[in-house]
Amino acid sequence: MSVDESSHDHVLLVGAGVVGRAIAVDHIRAGLPVWLADRDEEILRSSCDLVLQACDSIADSASPWGSKIPLPIVRLRPRHLHDYRDDLLIARAAAPRWLLIESIAERLEIKQAFFAEAEKWFDHPAALTTNTSTLSIASIAASMQSPQRLCGLHFFMPVVDRNVAEVIPHSGTVPSVIEAVSSHANLLGKTPLTVRDSPGFVVNRLLAPYLNLAMDLLCGGVSAETIHRAALRMGMPMSPLELVDLIGARTAFDGGRIVWAAFPSRMDPSPLLPAMIKAKRPGVAVGEGFYHYDHAGKRISDSLAPNSERLLQKYQHDDFSALPTRDPQRTNLVAELFAGTVRLEAIAIERDGVADRSAITTAMRGGLGWRGATTNAGPHDLVSEERAHQLAALFPKLKCIQSI
Repeated sequence: MSVDESSHDHVLLVGAGVVGRAIAVDHIRAGLPVWLADRDEEILRSSCDLVLQACDSIADSASPWGSKIPLPIVRLRPRHLHDYRDDLLIARAAAPRWLLIESIAERLEIKQAFFAEAEKWFDHPAALTTNTSTLSIASIAASMQSPQRLCGLHFFMPVVDRNVAEVIPHSGTVPSVIEAVSSHANLLGKTPLTVRDSPGFVVNRLLAPYLNLAMDLLCGGVSAETIHRAALRMGMPMSPLELVDLIGARTAFDGGRIVWAAFPSRMDPSPLLPAMIKAKRPGVAVGEGFYHYDHAGKRISDSLAPNSERLLQKYQHDDFSALPTRDPQRTNLVAELFAGTVRLEAIAIERDGVADRSAITTAMRGGLGWRGATTNAGPHDLVSEERAHQLAALFPKLKCIQSI
């Protein structure tokens, strides 16, 4: 897709880690230039190299005029895109409009400090967005002088394959910022899904108990291969363990902790994820997580990495003795446990007024890549109410499938 550069804001993306890099690639493939910045110059250089490998683009040191950004910064743009817009704006002495997308550590105090500083970088008020997956937008905005300029813009991994982005205003976000953020999502070919500012929003609230269950199953003796097959049978595009590696163990842990703290009755956090962080197995970013990955982030084997297998042995339990010992019955029942978990969370999200049933289905399909049995099916339809009660009785220790 090629986009007229005069039709959108100048985009500053801060945070050149795995997720930030994926967002940058998504912009280039949509025909949109982006300035990429990071406090760590080595991370920025490495990410730029990977973006250039992933898409037909050019990196240059063009000044991000109309702003004063005190970070190492590089502009990335599609090779075919001419810079006539900069020439035109300079001729008119007009400062460009800026849209900032933050993709840094998923910790409240870090994001608060960042936005308190970043809102001062621009000659004219900018639309400021955070790619947080779980943190309160209002809480992030609380440290700002102009909190009305902040809105959540949450992308999903893998970014280029997900055609939905959550737009999360807080109660003080001005309509012009919400409109600018939604329009930008459209330019990227994504449906902007406006949801209420609530812990985990929609997608990560669906995701947190599902990912936690996968790790609990792994500790309970269910193989990684069975977990993978069960996820595919449920309609998910990949193993939940691979998704943790893709998101990053630290980000998955920080996000999951926020959801658990808000809804402790929905899950008991698995000790496996913090153990992975301590063992320095953060995922795709370094090529080692639950699985091994090549330099391009492609999974090398269907089996767990040996070091992860050894780590897993410390946390084994027998809570899943009710599972059949043989496939396909074992895979089918694990798939039902996944389905029952997501179904119950979808019901809770709708009950809490975060989003309606249609929006939850859109989030599940576009944000998580879920493909249901029928076009009109949603997460509420994953299992029948009768079967959900049977699963809850069969596994009474599993909070994620117990009635809410």
